[in-house]
Amino acid sequence: MGQRAPSSAVIDPRWVGLGFAVLSAALVVYAGSRLSAGLGVIAALLALMLVGPAAGVVGVADDARARRIAPALLVLSVALAFLAIVQSGGAASALWVALLIPICAALLAMPGLPGAGVAAAIWLAYGGLVLISPQARRLDLAADWLLHGAEIGLIALLIERTLSAQRDLRDRALTREQALRSFLQASNRLRISTSLQRTMEDVAGAVQRSGDFDCVTLSLVDWSQGFAKVSVAIGASGRRLGAVEGLVFAYSDLESRLERGRPAGAQAVEVETLPFRSLAGELHLVLPLHTQLDEVRGVISVSVAQAQRAVLDESLPLLELLANQAAAAIDNADLYATMEHRVQQSTADLESSAGDLRKARDRAEVLYHIARALSVTLDERQVLEQTLNLIAQHIGAPRGGIMLVEPNSGRLVYRTTLERQKSSQVGWLDRGQGLAGWVLANREPAIVPDTTKDPRWQVRSSYDAQSRAVLAVPILLESEALGVLILIHDSVGHFTAEHAQLATAAAGQAAAALSKAQLYRYVSEQSEHLGVVAQQREEEASKLMAMLRSIGDGVVVSDRLGLIRIINAAAEEILGITDDAFVGRSIAELPGVPERLNAADAESRLQKFSVGERTVRSHYAAVVSSRGEPLGGVVIYHDITREEIADRLKTELVATASHELRTPMTSIRGFVDMLMLGTFGEVTPAQREPLRVIKNNVVRLVQLIDELLDISRVEAGEVRLRREDLNLAEVLNDVIAVLHSQFREREISLSLEFQDQLPLVSADRQRVEQIAVNLIGNACKYTPKGGSVWIGLRNGGGALRVDVRDTGVGIAEEAKQHIFTPFYRADNPLRDEVGGTGLGLSITRRLVELHGGRIWFESFVNQGSTFSFTLPLQPSIVDGEVVPSRVHTL
Repeated sequence: MGQRAPSSAVIDPRWVGLGFAVLSAALVVYAGSRLSAGLGVIAALLALMLVGPAAGVVGVADDARARRIAPALLVLSVALAFLAIVQSGGAASALWVALLIPICAALLAMPGLPGAGVAAAIWLAYGGLVLISPQARRLDLAADWLLHGAEIGLIALLIERTLSAQRDLRDRALTREQALRSFLQASNRLRISTSLQRTMEDVAGAVQRSGDFDCVTLSLVDWSQGFAKVSVAIGASGRRLGAVEGLVFAYSDLESRLERGRPAGAQAVEVETLPFRSLAGELHLVLPLHTQLDEVRGVISVSVAQAQRAVLDESLPLLELLANQAAAAIDNADLYATMEHRVQQSTADLESSAGDLRKARDRAEVLYHIARALSVTLDERQVLEQTLNLIAQHIGAPRGGIMLVEPNSGRLVYRTTLERQKSSQVGWLDRGQGLAGWVLANREPAIVPDTTKDPRWQVRSSYDAQSRAVLAVPILLESEALGVLILIHDSVGHFTAEHAQLATAAAGQAAAALSKAQLYRYVSEQSEHLGVVAQQREEEASKLMAMLRSIGDGVVVSDRLGLIRIINAAAEEILGITDDAFVGRSIAELPGVPERLNAADAESRLQKFSVGERTVRSHYAAVVSSRGEPLGGVVIYHDITREEIADRLKTELVATASHELRTPMTSIRGFVDMLMLGTFGEVTPAQREPLRVIKNNVVRLVQLIDELLDISRVEAGEVRLRREDLNLAEVLNDVIAVLHSQFREREISLSLEFQDQLPLVSADRQRVEQIAVNLIGNACKYTPKGGSVWIGLRNGGGALRVDVRDTGVGIAEEAKQHIFTPFYRADNPLRDEVGGTGLGLSITRRLVELHGGRIWFESFVNQGSTFSFTLPLQPSIVDGEVVPSRVHTL
């Protein structure tokens, strides 16, 4: 579809007509309401309301035929305005405003001096009414006429300036439109131009037409000399400036001016002077022409007076477009010149090498036959044999062979020959040996006219010592050397460079065919291997699924996205779920699974929970690849309902048995004490020793019963702490005083290191004493005579820390993980001598945890052990609730 031509009207005629109509209507209303005018005045104003807008609309219309009636409408509107003024009082009439309609119409219809002259004539005609007015009022009316004239003149001036500005804007728009058309025409010419000088002239002409410039130049830069030459210079009138064209200047001079200049765009720079033009009061805009290689190939400069800077700003976008087009056109012209030179040179070369082309055609035919023969087989041996036979047949070589690099040893080994008898008794060569080794190392063909005169030819038999010609070319696949093609002829100097070229090309085709054959063999072997591996993996998967279904523990497997993929029957039974309902859902929805799978700690991975009447222990483990990439996760569910019931029954049995045994043991101990005191008669020395043994065993049995009762109470959650504010140092001193005799008997030195001014701790005194007795007593028992024990007490930040270090037998590495297990006793030299039940440390850990503390140890065999525990200064647990602590072993 065609586009409508833009309107040339300065002001929209519709708004002009509306304004005149509104003014005319206002005059009608004013005359009728304020002046009580007669019918003649009203009729004149009504007619003016029709004629005035028509005169204004026609005066600014685009249609030339309509504008022809503008003078008639203007005269009619003047007559109607004067008719209304004369009938309403002449020079004293308040309707003088009606003259604004014809005056404005004249200014709009006849821009410039003609319109101003008509407007002035209309107002002077109105002044004639003042002259014929009564003598008494003539002076006042003249003053009013002058005042209104000033108002009319001001309005006329504003209208004229507005119209002038609009016309200037329209003219500039038309100029820009013409410049764009010129740019498009220049672009079309530049696109097809092949002459560099013509290209320069077209660019300079397009630049001059894009703006009102005083001077436009286009210079080419010769980087080999470091100079620039003005190729085209055009003045303001469009004429060529011969005096400027051909001037040569140093490009460094212009470059320094550009560095001091003001950037005006993406590439343009404003400078005050040019190396060849430095007129006062002139401003220059320089646009470097960058080629595709970002090299400055030329320079466009435009010059204007400094007062016309706005011209540069307006023309800058178009100038930058022209600069880009000029750079591309110069590139094209250079490319065309280069291509033309190359075409001419190539034509000359083609004409001078017609014979070479015929030879190349013959070689191409040979290579075609070779390629065709090689394309029908993927057998490596056939590829080598056919290549060797075809190339030897064309070149006329009776003997030859192909040697390939052995992957493992790197040696060159003969894979095929033209005859069974080789040129040497050796079927292989070390890499770098002989002529073949040299060709392989240097990756270039070798022509040996006479083998007896070339040191690269190795003589290993009488056959090798004879004079003959040899051609050897490398078999290359891209940059990889696969082997060497060797051809032998009995005539000295038989092989030429053409033979070498043909053999090299054939060797390249052989390398490609050999690569395809090796790839085919590799793919076949890999396919067979993958088939075996797939079958093995399918069997392993079947075995794994059978194992998962047969094991009694529940197993749930997820993928790397945490979605459930496998649920065995045991897991369905333990959790009370179905495979169909949960496969594909997140594994985190199952009980016993950590919320954060990738950041789960040891405690969250191992959980215990209840499902109905079952007690279940779960263990989650992440599955990772050998590179540490997450592959998924596995959670194992073990039904420990029976173990929990058995453990509870065991605890109850131990508590009941211990309680029942304690009463008779107390009676036995009491009667033994009475017997030893002679309550029932004198005890002989022979009787006293058995009684002492009985008493010691009863004491040990009572201690065992007390420990069993303690462990059963702790496990049953029946222990209640009687907290009070304790001075822990005082408690430790009391325990040490009780155990001091044991240290003295075993000749063990005891040292204390208690921090001063420690805060009180809220704890159960009896249980703290029990903890201290167990730890300090163990340190004494498991330290050989002559050893030492050190006890430390300090504020550990929010908790009091107690350390008991000895120089005893230590704990073996394999026993450390069981050291807090009930009834466990580590194997050491003092185990049988010391005795015990293996419950002390288990009870100690439970009691420390009941207080909200933690216990750990460090131990080395034959070096000693250090047991440490903490008691918090501010307890944050409910008495009797066990808070698990971690056991640290080093």
